[in-house]
Amino acid sequence: MKIQLTQKAESRTNDHMQSPSPKTHLSVRFWGTRGSCAAPFPDRMIYGGNTSCVSVHWEEGTAIFDAGTGILALGEWMKRKKEVKKPIHLFIGHLHLDHIAALPLFPLLFEKEARFHLYGPGEKEKTFKKRLLLPLSPPYWPISLEQVPASITWHEAESNQTWKLPGNIKVSAMRSNHPDQCLIYRLESQGQSVVYGLDCEFFEPSSQSLSKPPEPKSLWTAYQTFAWECSLLIFDAPYTQKEYPSYCGFGHSYWEKGIEMAKACRASRLYICHHNWDRSDKALAQIEKDLHLQARKTGLQAEIAREGQCIHLPPPAPENPKKKKRNAKEEKNHKKEKKHKEEKKHKEEKKYKEEKP
Repeated sequence: MKIQLTQKAESRTNDHMQSPSPKTHLSVRFWGTRGSCAAPFPDRMIYGGNTSCVSVHWEEGTAIFDAGTGILALGEWMKRKKEVKKPIHLFIGHLHLDHIAALPLFPLLFEKEARFHLYGPGEKEKTFKKRLLLPLSPPYWPISLEQVPASITWHEAESNQTWKLPGNIKVSAMRSNHPDQCLIYRLESQGQSVVYGLDCEFFEPSSQSLSKPPEPKSLWTAYQTFAWECSLLIFDAPYTQKEYPSYCGFGHSYWEKGIEMAKACRASRLYICHHNWDRSDKALAQIEKDLHLQARKTGLQAEIAREGQCIHLPPPAPENPKKKKRNAKEEKNHKKEKKHKEEKKHKEEKKYKEEKP
């Protein structure tokens, strides 16, 4: 599968302003790669200091995953690109502050022409809308989202739910293992797919859950099925395997587990994201080195996500009619051969039973 990558961490502004290739179907952009809180420090700028935000763009619209501080740069970029009038679908994984804190300042909320669709998890007693408005309204914030000029349509998001967006785009949700009702998302279209897998913990036998997850094996299998053969797997890994025992139950994973999952679900490419806020560029560079070394052993393409990266996913090439005809013929022969083997097996079993005393 062909994937075009723009990676210029030393010049993130240029990456942000880069237009998609004419052949691009989906354009994936990292605007915030940190977890817990923003890290605006000189030694953390190569991989980025903003909190969670990834966007996917196509001709008819935009999908945004989470509204950490990275969403502010995204809003300015969309205004410059005059993408205000396209529908904006914002998917919130959960309501921890590093995933929602910058939403009230998102520039497009103050554009009358902007049309938003907000998706996120609710709970039995409170809808997603009520839960999100609580920390983003007075007295915690002076202006409520209900007061902004933009049009907002609210959507309750639940595990196993699917939405169809303009432009033949499908987005699905799956329950994650993280405190306080968390979802991960999968966006797909025309054979290309992106799995946004923040935040999720795969429990070791000794760990204790804060969010009462399903059994470890079923969670792993569910995630594997959900991310099966995705083009891009954005994996939650603020820790290393050595560090993980100190953080069991926090709802996060480590990069070595990301390689294991990417291999298990046959992902085309792995991106490690949600870096610890106190992890320096030097430390992340060492992790990236180790990541590349481990990934090469399994034939996997893997990267540490950097703020400003842009990945272009072109639509699949049309299938050659001759190849399609050949494939149909091969499938017919395969079925014929399978039927022949089953008949032969049935005859042998019948013969064995008749000869048995």
